[in-house]
This record gives sequence, C-alpha cells and structure tokens, in this order.
Amino acid sequence: MHLSRIIPDSAFGMCLAGALKKNLSPNISMSNHPIDTIQSSAHTVESKRDLWTRLDELCNARRLTILAFLIGVVVMLLYKPFDRPEIGDPTIYDYVAQSILRGQLPYRDVIDIKTPGAQYLSALTIAVGSVFDVRDIFAIRALHVVLAGLLSVLIFLVTNVYLQSRVAAAIAVLIPLLREPIAKTFIGGTQPKLPMIIFGLLTLIMIAKDRPLAAGVFSMLSCLCWQPGLLFTGTAMLIFSRYFTSWRDLKALKVLAGAIIPLSLVLGYFYSKGALADLWAWTITYNYSVFGPEAGPTLGEAIKHIVMIVRRVFERDVLLVLLSIVGLLLFLVRRAGQRVKNGSALGSTELFRDAIVLPPLIYGVFMLINFQGPPDLIPIVPFVGIFASWALVWFASVVAQKAPVAEQRRRHASELVGAVVFAVILAVVFWRAGTFKLRGLKLRDQDAAVAQLRQDLQSDRIYVHGAVELLVLLNTPNLNPYVDFDWGKDNFVASMRGVSFQYLLDEMEVQAPKYVALTRLRKVYHRKELKRWVEERYQPVELWRKRSLYVRQ
Repeated sequence: MHLSRIIPDSAFGMCLAGALKKNLSPNISMSNHPIDTIQSSAHTVESKRDLWTRLDELCNARRLTILAFLIGVVVMLLYKPFDRPEIGDPTIYDYVAQSILRGQLPYRDVIDIKTPGAQYLSALTIAVGSVFDVRDIFAIRALHVVLAGLLSVLIFLVTNVYLQSRVAAAIAVLIPLLREPIAKTFIGGTQPKLPMIIFGLLTLIMIAKDRPLAAGVFSMLSCLCWQPGLLFTGTAMLIFSRYFTSWRDLKALKVLAGAIIPLSLVLGYFYSKGALADLWAWTITYNYSVFGPEAGPTLGEAIKHIVMIVRRVFERDVLLVLLSIVGLLLFLVRRAGQRVKNGSALGSTELFRDAIVLPPLIYGVFMLINFQGPPDLIPIVPFVGIFASWALVWFASVVAQKAPVAEQRRRHASELVGAVVFAVILAVVFWRAGTFKLRGLKLRDQDAAVAQLRQDLQSDRIYVHGAVELLVLLNTPNLNPYVDFDWGKDNFVASMRGVSFQYLLDEMEVQAPKYVALTRLRKVYHRKELKRWVEERYQPVELWRKRSLYVRQ
C-alpha cells in the first residue's frame, strides 16, 4: 500500500477555502445586461474555484510537513536550550556520550541501565560538532532541537496516514509543543525516550506503507534507544501477521529479519569488545530482577503517581489529555463499527490502522508497572496530540452535520472550525514559548562555579555519585564506573563482582580522590556507609548553594 493512496489532498487546504467560499458570493448587481450578468457570475465562480485550488496546493502535505518541522524547531529554540543548566537524568546520558569519545565503553567503564542508541547518537553529534568547534553540550542540545522538529513531522505524517485528516494532523503537531515542562524533557540534554518514539513513529509509517522489513529495522532501533521501544516490534508483528493468523506471505518473518539486523550489529560490537555480558547484565538482568521489583509500585500507587505527574506537567491543559482518551475511545468504536460493516476484519486492507492504537495501549500498561517522572511521558505525548486532535475534528464534524445548510457547506464549516482551532492553538504555543523566561540556575552559572574546581583538580581524581553534571561540565572521567548506586545497584554491583560493598569503598579510598560529590542517596541501600566514608575523610564545599561537594582533608 503506497502512502500517496492514503493521504487525502483536500482536507486542510479546503479549510481556508471553505471560509472564503462562504463570504465570496457572486455580485451580479453591477451589470444591467443579462448576458453580462451570466458571464460575470461564471467568471466569479471560476475565480473562486481557482482560488480554492491554489489554497489547497499551498496547504498540501509536503508544505505542511516542512511547516511542522519549522514550528517544532522554532518553539524549542524559544525555550532556550543553550541556556538551560545540566541537571537530572540527561546528565548521565551526556556523560556516557563523552565517555564513548574518550574510548570508554558503556556498561563496562560507565554504568547505565538503558540501551545505548541515544548515547551513541549524542557521541556522534559531539564528534561532528568538534569539527566546527562547537561545545559538546551545545552539540547535544542542537541535536535534540532537530529531533523535536523531526518528531513534529512524524506526528503530522502518522496522523495524516492513520486518521486521514490533514486538519487533525496539523492540530496534533501543536499539542506536544504547548507545555514548557514537555519541551524541557526534549531539549535538556541526551534523552533516550525522544529517539525511541521517533523510531517508533517511523515504524508506524512503514506499517502503513506495507514495508515489513523497514518496520522491523526501525522498531528495533526504537528498542535500542530505550527497551520499551520493543512494543513497536510487537505492533508490527501483530499487524503483518494479521494477529498471528497469516504467515504465508512471510511479512511477519520480514519484520523479525529487519529487527535482527540492528540488534545483531550492536550485540556483535559489544561482543568484539568483550563487554557483551556487561551489556546484558545492566540492560536486561538488572532491570528485570532488581530495578523492576524495587521501583514497581502497587496499582493504586502507580495510578496516583501518574495522575500527579500528568496534572503537574499539563496543568489546565490536562483537559487535552482527557480529550485524547475520548478520541482514542471514539477511534476504537469506529474501527469496531467498520469491522462489523465490512465483515472481513482480518482480511481488510485497512487493518494497518489498528497500529495507531496499540502503542499507547501497551505503553499505558507499562506506565502502571514503571513510571518515574515527566520524561516517561515522552512516548505517550504524541498520541495525546493525535487522539485529542481526532476528537476535536470529530466534534466539529458532528456540530456541522446539524447545521441547516447544504452538505457541501457543512463540510466546509467543519473544516473551518478545524482551521480556527489550529490557529488558536498555534497562537497559544508561540505566545507561551515567546514569553518564556528561564529562571534560576543557568548553564553559565554552572560554568562559573566549576571554573575554580577545574583548576584545582588538574591531575587529581574526583568521585561523583548522582551529581553527574559535574563530570559533564568538567568533561572528565569518574573515579570508577559507578555514577550512582540507587535502586539496588550497590548490591547488584557487589554481587556481580563477588565482594562486599565495603570492599568497593575500600577501592575508592585507595585511589584517594581529591573531591567527592554526593547526591541522590535516598534510594541507596548502603548510603550510611557511603556517607560515613565521606564524612570521616572530607569536608564540605559549597557549590551552587548546596553542600553536596566535599574536598579531602
């Protein structure tokens, strides 16, 4: 199935044309001759048709795709990515990217629990940026601004393909750009969940285009950025096997073949470096046997936590989240009705459209199992935009159908409402982004604070637990691979090496780092031993108005 057969050409362009059509009625009072009147009227109608055609051409899918990219990039730039401080989990992935360029290997020389795709993407960007003398932090953030623009493009394309509404597609692009907390998760540093959902949406497009091999490749690239991306491989398998009922066309096997290609390359690379066991231990074994059970809440706690984070991130715009749930339900009902009407559900050429609902449903279940904070909303945010826009367009069409006018005018009225909604949301997006002021600690403040620390360190070593932003700003390796011991990592490391946690502390003491930074200790089981080691040998130094940095006595 070709993409050109699925994308309608007239939906969004006719929104503006519909508005003009309503107000450009032929004026025949200027002529007193009947023939002149008829000719004038015909000329006016033909002119209007030419105008609608030109408007529709201006709003074709290709131009709107470019516009979606530009809107995404401009909005991200307005949220000041290059002034934001290094903070939170993105600092860990930024540090891993720096470590890769130092010749270190993830999972062996620096510990992280996510698959390595995003970190290697950032490392590549740093390498390219260095050619043009661009600072590593700026290179990474420029990459993520571009990725946010690509996300906007893919949201438009997926919505257009699956919902067959250019109006809904245009609105869907804007909804993820409405909130600064969401933008912050996009552009605050290396964010594995962003390329994960980008490759996931590419998988959905390949499903619609009936390209199982490419769908398999993109779905595994999604997984290699963050493990839950495997849900896109599952989605592709379900659709191409027609829910495991059809294998003769070999499409499902092509999905598996496509997924094996990038996976085998990654596994082969780590095997050649002697670190395949480390990769498996930290991305699979630890997550399954330690992090999952330790971090997994009860069902009630999970729902309460998700609701709290969603309300905090979206605030009054949480109505859009509720609207997206309504839109998802409406789409499911419509798909069920189409199956009953057509009578051949699994044999339908429209079966691919089921793929749009499977990822948000599967990821929704994952959120109940493990949901930490706002960045975990990234994979669901595009679907909030997609289904909220679907609901808005559907409601507009229902209202228009009740209008006491001709059918053609009803359709134009529906499209006009969609265009108005798009214009309003676009204005809100740019007003919020344009008036945004970055308050508090900034990147330049961090640079100034570590300037003296950089001079003092020289050839000395530093051990950082939690405050990985120090390592990123200094662009220096940690004392050892363990940048944090939270969520049972302390016991897991000791168990892997067959030693006690005290033995790990003794190793660090032998190296006698000049500086130690300690944060994020709340979920560390051996935090008392760690703090005791620091308190006995180090004294606090104020950094960023916090006493989390210590210098050796």
